[in-house]
Amino acid sequence: MARRTRSQAQWAWWTGIAVLGAFALFAGTWRLWALTALVWSMYELCFCPTRCGVATREGDACRNGARGRLFACTNVAGHQQLKTDALWRLPGRGNPLARLRPRYGDGAPSHRKTPAPPSHAVEPNQRIVAYVAVVCVFAVVIQTAVGLAAL
Repeated sequence: MARRTRSQAQWAWWTGIAVLGAFALFAGTWRLWALTALVWSMYELCFCPTRCGVATREGDACRNGARGRLFACTNVAGHQQLKTDALWRLPGRGNPLARLRPRYGDGAPSHRKTPAPPSHAVEPNQRIVAYVAVVCVFAVVIQTAVGLAAL
């Protein structure tokens, strides 16, 4: 039953995105294209049903369900932090907020009670779609600023 609901929800999201895209094509305005891109990005980053994808100790990707490409499963407590750190590594810097995390007395991060994960801590397909969605959000914000400045 949950599987049917999930596919109905996915169908509803993609139908809504397609309808917005059709309206944008018909109207020919950048504002509707921006809205379509933002809705798609929000769906991919926060709502799409996917797998956790964090590398386990054995090197395999975690197959637990997750909601959105930015989020990890709730079954394993450390997976969300590992996924966040892996997504921050693309620009070449680590998570800028990592220094604010609580630490143990020996200086080790309190969320890491296990050995550090491999450098490929998240499945490549999930990283690619997450990065494309984030770039899309930035492009829409810049286009909106330029478009509003031209008014």
